[in-house]
Amino acid sequence: MLPEITGARRRLALARLTTGLAVLNTLWHLPPGDALVDEWSRKEEGQRERPGRLSPEQYEAMRRLAFVSTAAWTLGAENKAVKFAANISFAAVQRHVAQFDQRAWNYNSNLNVYLLLLSLTDSRGSLAQTDPAEDDGSAEEVAAAVLLAMRLYYGCLYFQSGLSKMLLSGPAWADGRTLRGSWAELGTRAGKWLSRRPVTVAAAASAATLAFELLFPAAQIVLRGRPRALGAASLALHASIKATMDISFWHHAVHALPLFVLDPGAERHTARFLRVLRKR
Repeated sequence: MLPEITGARRRLALARLTTGLAVLNTLWHLPPGDALVDEWSRKEEGQRERPGRLSPEQYEAMRRLAFVSTAAWTLGAENKAVKFAANISFAAVQRHVAQFDQRAWNYNSNLNVYLLLLSLTDSRGSLAQTDPAEDDGSAEEVAAAVLLAMRLYYGCLYFQSGLSKMLLSGPAWADGRTLRGSWAELGTRAGKWLSRRPVTVAAAASAATLAFELLFPAAQIVLRGRPRALGAASLALHASIKATMDISFWHHAVHALPLFVLDPGAERHTARFLRVLRKR
């Protein structure tokens, strides 16, 4: 079940860039510390403050540290201190935000996992002084193991989503009523149009989604030699959700590109661009 050894480090380099940019985008768009305090005050009026919560100043300091260290790592810094700072500070920021709503961990905590996995090995690719193709096989084997872990985790997220539907609603989730209601309430123009179609349309889409989520890990075994097909199917699913309900799980879907879709050779062109950024 191991992914192809050839090109594993190049794929990790693309995943490093993807994860780094996703983390930076998340940090950039987080609300400031004062705004979070105001929200907590309204939500928890009369309740005791939770222990371990960061002050607005501490939160902003952690947020800045996470941004700077992650940016340095994304552009090729391989220092252990940089990796440690990026992981710890981003985890602290995520924990702080999740204290407002525990469900927030389920939204983009995958970025914490990917950041940690990529920190376990040198994933710079062509940003390193030597070309990945010139390295000994041990480095490629380690990269292959990390790549496998990232792919399995990617599939587990789908399985978790499908399993939660089965545990909470059972097979009835696939009868189409839940999805049609979501199209009617949250839908785009296309989604609202679909909500007025016969319920069999929503039932077919619901069953297909549930099957996709539950069977994705097994499909990784069956189609291990055709990763692009898995990645394309994943992107198609998220594109349909965006088109019908304007819901974006971009921080998850975007990883289909480096893990499954993009050719490892695309890393060379990306590395050239990043070298220019580093020099500037």
